[in-house]
Amino acid sequence: MQKAVLFDQDGTLLDSGAGIKHCAILTLQMMHLPLIPYEDLDFFIGPPLRDCFRLCHVPEERIEEAVRIYRDAYEGKGDGYLEATPYPGIVEMLQHLRSQGLKTYVCTSKGKPLAEMILQSFGLSSLFDGVYGATLDGSLATKPEIIRHCLVEEKLDTNALMVGDTVLDLRGAKANRLPFFGVEWGYGDTKQMRQEGATALLSSVAELEKAILSWNKND
Repeated sequence: MQKAVLFDQDGTLLDSGAGIKHCAILTLQMMHLPLIPYEDLDFFIGPPLRDCFRLCHVPEERIEEAVRIYRDAYEGKGDGYLEATPYPGIVEMLQHLRSQGLKTYVCTSKGKPLAEMILQSFGLSSLFDGVYGATLDGSLATKPEIIRHCLVEEKLDTNALMVGDTVLDLRGAKANRLPFFGVEWGYGDTKQMRQEGATALLSSVAELEKAILSWNKND
């Protein structure tokens, strides 16, 4: 069976922190809520959006308001998502992995339509066999659920590998009995990923590509 690599999007494929954090600050400003410094907002990159606003102490009854304002700034009128950029070497790595017979997917906590729009905006859509993300109705929200949905829909069983930059990606992989390769160039806590049992931690795209090809050959 063909093996597959599942990639997180933000902090793994794309350096998207600037747009995400700017839109988070704008949302808090518009809601007249206490601001959090830009440099302290890395926790916004990766987890479900509602959970991020809870960490900002947004009152529960205003969470949906915050989500609406943020989404308008990020993917609507504000186009905050365009502040992202693919990490150097990512495109070439994906092309090479696919030339070696590997299937590639995106598994992100972003909404699926938004994730697809972002990939298309940066000319990356053709480098993936599928995109899996959160649903607007909340039926799919957590990383374990999204990864599992991908595995079931694509009939991958456990013949896959998860790549991400946060412990949430790691926990999603472990919940689905997948090996996990953590990348150190994103926004997650490398020490925490190590403590929770990442299969490997890679400091460069070249190292990641080498590790994936080794897994494909030997596992």
